[in-house]
Parts: sequence; C-alpha cells; structure tokens
Amino acid sequence: MFRIKYPVGARIKGIFQGCLKPIDEVPMSVDSERFLIRALSPDKNLLVEVSIPQSAFESFDVSRKTTLAVDKVQLLRSLRRVSKKDTILMEFEEVNRTFKLVLINAKTGIERNYLIDVREVGTELVGSINIDLPVRFQIPSEDFRKIVSDAKLVNEDLELTYEDDRVIASSTSENRMFRQTLALDRPLYSLEAKESKVASKYDLDILKTLVNSLTLADVTTVEFGPSLPIKISVEVGDGSKVTYWVASKV
Repeated sequence: MFRIKYPVGARIKGIFQGCLKPIDEVPMSVDSERFLIRALSPDKNLLVEVSIPQSAFESFDVSRKTTLAVDKVQLLRSLRRVSKKDTILMEFEEVNRTFKLVLINAKTGIERNYLIDVREVGTELVGSINIDLPVRFQIPSEDFRKIVSDAKLVNEDLELTYEDDRVIASSTSENRMFRQTLALDRPLYSLEAKESKVASKYDLDILKTLVNSLTLADVTTVEFGPSLPIKISVEVGDGSKVTYWVASKV
C-alpha cells in the first residue's frame, strides 16, 4: 500500500491533464524513491513517462513497491475539481484494491474523496527507452509549441534537420511550406551534436497532442537522430520530469 501527499494540487492537475490524453489507462508505480507513470499509446508510437521524486511530496508513506493501473477517465474527471489551494493525497490499499484521490483545501481543511477504479495490480510498467540520440537542443517551451502548431497548418509531418550548427524545422505540402531555422540564442538555449548531419520526420498529430503540457516548464529539451525516436522532456521545479518518446516516420 501507499499513502502519498503532494502539496501543489494544481501542478499535479496540469501534469496529468496534459500527459495522459494519448493513453487509455494510467499505469503507475510507487516505491521508496519516486512516483512513476509510464505508458504506451494504443498505436505504440508514443511513450509517456511522468516521474515525481519522493522529495517533491509533503508526505510519502510506502510500505513496498506497488504497481497498478487505474481508470484514466475517472482520474481526470476527479482532477478537474482541484482548486489552487488544494493539496492531493493519493492512497492505495491492496487488500480491497481501492485507489483513493483526496483533495484537501489547505486553508479550510475540507476534504473531498474520490474512488478510482483499479484495472490491474502487480503488472510491471512497460520498459523505458534507452537510445543515444546524436542531436540535443533546449528551446523555450512556447517556441517549440508554436513550431508544431505552425507546421501542422501545412502538412502532417515535421522534419528536423541538423547541419552547420543549426536545426531546421520544416513541413511541406504541394503548395505550401513551413520552415524555421533554430540556432544558439535564436531561440535555442543550447545545441549539441555528435554527427555532422542528421534528419528525421515525426507525426504532427502526435506532437500536437503533447505540446500544450510542455508549458509546465519554461524550457523544453529535444533530442533526435536519423530515423530514430524523438525525445521531448521538461523538468518541473521540484524535480518532477515529464518525458515523451515519439516514433519516427519512415
């Protein structure tokens, strides 16, 4: 069992509402070090990972490592009730397979309790991805969101190309083209590459489903490689991290 309390309910709400949209249910793991969600989209073209360290919680009572999957719709419906003054308590009792979400008003102490259906218990989460990607850059989150939004107006694919110390983001159709050159300070915060030229394409429908959640942080880290997945991640101030892996298009 576990009983963990997160002090900023609105932050959990923002993380979950943005990240859980592409997946069908919410597989989670809680151990002595962290709270973890890791799941594949139904088409297996997107891996979502949310990692919140033990240190980010107000209280963290975990008897042993626990894995379970809960109903996404019910969880998100409950989180809509979170106000700015709420803390969030998540509690699971293995004996009766009960997952409880408690919203606690920090000012009044009033509690609202929600029971979420548990789909599975004890099943390990899907494995993480470990790939060395040759190009890595950091960009203002809002800039990356605009790139995806502008490219989607033109076509269904976003092509990223690295060459000559710059990254070109582009999307083309028969009569239209979007193209933006990214370089250090224009607007990139950092840019690293292990190869002289790299290019890969990604599905803009998938990217568009996740970019709004990137505004949880000011900076987004993007890594990609030739015909390899793109890794997109943001770090929240308390050590929490949201990571997406999106398959490349051939």
